Amino acid sequence: MPKDEHQMQVINDEFLRRAAQLQIAPGPVGDDVPEWTTDGIEELPGFFNSTADIWDQKFGAEPDDPFYQAVALQIPQTEAPIDILDLGCGTGIQLEFVFKRAPNAKVTAVDRAPNMLKQLHAKFANKTEQLKLQQGSLLELTFGCHAYDYAISTLTMHHFLPEKKVAIYKEVRKALRTTGVYIEGDQTNTVKGEKSTLYWYNRWIAKLPGGDSAEWNYDITLSPETQVRILQEAGFSEVQLTWHHPTEGAVHVAKY
Repeated sequence: MPKDEHQMQVINDEFLRRAAQLQIAPGPVGDDVPEWTTDGIEELPGFFNSTADIWDQKFGAEPDDPFYQAVALQIPQTEAPIDILDLGCGTGIQLEFVFKRAPNAKVTAVDRAPNMLKQLHAKFANKTEQLKLQQGSLLELTFGCHAYDYAISTLTMHHFLPEKKVAIYKEVRKALRTTGVYIEGDQTNTVKGEKSTLYWYNRWIAKLPGGDSAEWNYDITLSPETQVRILQEAGFSEVQLTWHHPTEGAVHVAKY
């Protein structure tokens, strides 16, 4: 059921309280800095780890959510034990939709935050034999060769620079079988907005320790055009934008 305003206010206040306890890097300096930068920025790993237990209360999706449906619909309905690699799995909101289409799927769920993996494991307690949990950064992990039918990422890749994404995509492509498909659902941007995002990254985040390793809670949202280009640069074929909403996000599908 949709949350009422009081519930959401309580959850939002709790998110802010926990974020305030994290390591905070100062905002950029200058007369022209945007208002949203003035409070600085929190460290990303700690943010996810500290909010995992209330994540679904804030971001959980309704059963008819069009974004998550658009991601899951790229996987044909099947009873087969297909192999899926889930990158930045979080608490597994997307898997609620995927398992409806492929109930016997075997999923390798990858996330940097151990508490996110803990929540996912508890949520799918009836599917623990189908789950393999892997903790670590997507910038550091490898996923084997030709092991998966599908790889998915949902609201994850916007934490990485375009060149870092290309490196991750190359590892993902290597992990897919030659008939495999990569499905990405993520935030989207206009070409103009993308330029602004990268401008403030280079002026601010890039100068912080670990700025190029997704250590800070900064969203690098790209245009659909750029997303297609960097997937192609990583070696994927037949890259398509299959769903797009100006505020909800976009879904890209790339074949091996």
